[in-house]
Amino acid sequence: MQPTYVVIFKFLSIPLLFLLAMTSALHAQSTVKAPVRVIFDTDMDSDVDDVAALCQLHALADLGEAEILGVVTSGRNEWSGPCCAAINTFYGRPEIPIGLVSSPRAILQKSLYAEELAKEFPHKFDASKAPKAVDLYRKILASQPDGSVVIITVGDLTNLAGLLDSKPDAASPLDGRALVAAKVKEYFCMGSRYPAETDPGTNRWGNFRTDPESVREVVAGWPTMITFTGGGKFADSMAIGGKITQLDPKVWPVSRGFQLYFERSKSGPTRHSADLITVLVAVRGFEPYFKIVDKGHNEIDEIGRNAWKDEPDAPNQRYTSELVDPSRAREIAAIFEAQATANPKLRPVATPAPAPAGAPASP
Repeated sequence: MQPTYVVIFKFLSIPLLFLLAMTSALHAQSTVKAPVRVIFDTDMDSDVDDVAALCQLHALADLGEAEILGVVTSGRNEWSGPCCAAINTFYGRPEIPIGLVSSPRAILQKSLYAEELAKEFPHKFDASKAPKAVDLYRKILASQPDGSVVIITVGDLTNLAGLLDSKPDAASPLDGRALVAAKVKEYFCMGSRYPAETDPGTNRWGNFRTDPESVREVVAGWPTMITFTGGGKFADSMAIGGKITQLDPKVWPVSRGFQLYFERSKSGPTRHSADLITVLVAVRGFEPYFKIVDKGHNEIDEIGRNAWKDEPDAPNQRYTSELVDPSRAREIAAIFEAQATANPKLRPVATPAPAPAGAPASP
């Protein structure tokens, strides 16, 4: 009788194995990470890491890790919007909507690169037809599933203060704060220094001092998680530019932007990676590189200086401004450069850039 039992077991095992295989396949599909839905908010004027960060975000979109829902500009430089459009077009995504700041709080800063990138690289951006930044925020958020959107700011917080203060409109019956609470999964903010920014001067620089009133309103009233990423020595340790400036500036907007910035600011050959840190953390998370401080709150004074305070604790605020292993700083910088110089998937450059020395095989 033993052979009979073996035969029965074999026949029973066929559908069982099939069921197990199907279950495994479905589980694998369910665990595939969906692209992070991003609205990218940038000043795209005073510093050049904004250029590299937008290029990096496009590279992550090419890898299927991000979806760029829209780009908004936070400063009044007239060339910031067209510059963003030129970069979007270079990566084969000219359809990405671009919104322009309209708040009277917005400041005008000169740019060492924005006008040239807008004039030297193709795009069809028409500022007269561009939506206001807050209107575009509301339209995009209203169209997305609840709790699905990630906002990245690498410039002033002017637009977000306007969004929180916005009223119901044709896009949504919700006011700004309620719309953010419903639609925004998390907000990643580049700014400023941690644990504290202590410059005694009153100059308007960085992302917090340019519009401190808006920073205070956003930090105090934001209803979902805010992750702050630091600059200063932290971002300097992962400086970029060496590989970027080896590319043909007549072909690559990122190379042309860095070339102009270094020539006109009499600086270089590298620049901090503050904005790229924010993008990487927003899309890929903290691990394995970045430490998190998640107890306390960010206190902003009247001129935009920030200081992290342990008490009281704000459960929706955290920051990163330190590496788990500082010896890996150059490794991370190589990842940034690989991403910022990755050959566009939708509009490939004829001769792609070689990988930076020591960079990972994939960005």
